Amino acid sequence: MKNLALLLLFITSVLACTPKGENQSNEEAANSVVSLDEKEFSEKLSSGKALLVDVRTAEEIASGKIPIAISVNFYRTDFQDEILKLPKEQEILIYCSAGVRSLQASEFLAKNGYSKIYHLEGGLGNWVRKGYPFE
Repeated sequence: MKNLALLLLFITSVLACTPKGENQSNEEAANSVVSLDEKEFSEKLSSGKALLVDVRTAEEIASGKIPIAISVNFYRTDFQDEILKLPKEQEILIYCSAGVRSLQASEFLAKNGYSKIYHLEGGLGNWVRKGYPFE
């Protein structure tokens, strides 16, 4: 019984000393990002209120993009500086090829005080297959 009490005390003290700030900000960032399917993303884009951001490379964009998208290459060394130039008060729609980079970029924006972030779930594949605008 005494050993159990000591074990519980040890576990409690370890958990109390574990830094929580980073995990909380990751959770908060994930909760600030709204993942949208192609239809929802298209509707949000049609509102005309959002800034559309493509985080793919120039080579990827050369094969086509969603009209009016601006490019902020996820792999550039100055990516974080460039994406933080986007206006915080505006809705931001973000996409990439498969949805991985755009989700990471969205979470980065959320951690830096952006609150109106919408991510294209699954990336451009389904967008193109379902016939949404692509140039």
